[in-house]
Amino acid sequence: MKGHIVEKLNYFLNQNTPLKKECGVVYLMVELRKMLDREKEEGTTRRYPLVRFHADWILHTRKDRITATMKEIMGKIDNSLNPYPKDGNLGFLLMPEFRKELTNLLDTYDLPSQFCKNDHEWVDFLSIITQILADQPLVNPTKNIAEFRYVDMRGEGIMANVDFKGNKAGGSITLGFGI
Repeated sequence: MKGHIVEKLNYFLNQNTPLKKECGVVYLMVELRKMLDREKEEGTTRRYPLVRFHADWILHTRKDRITATMKEIMGKIDNSLNPYPKDGNLGFLLMPEFRKELTNLLDTYDLPSQFCKNDHEWVDFLSIITQILADQPLVNPTKNIAEFRYVDMRGEGIMANVDFKGNKAGGSITLGFGI
């Protein structure tokens, strides 16, 4: 069964990359999630937790069950905001850990991964992902972040809004850049 999913993804990615449409990104993430579920059924150690998390997030209107991997990443983001980014670094909006993991997964199965390796194609892919995830917040991902959500920039950029709690309570910040 996993082989069938890989064949479908190989055909799809060869026909549709770079990914330009929301339906293509959703399809990719759903099929990758099914592939990861097959791995789990076969007894393979759970790999690619960020791919799994983002595939889940795409399908939910909000995520309040935050995985350990996502807590770690959101913790890094939390630590980099006080409340504005330290040193003006917005690199986290480019999801470097997710990029690395997705590239590794695609390469492991000999699936086309050029869109992950090319900076321009990756930003276009992220622009679509953030449009999908807009207004689907991560709820309470850290002790200082009440909500993290992307803002739909209609393909013009990548933007996120962070509402604070805890030591940073009462604040909110919107960060992003145009593409």
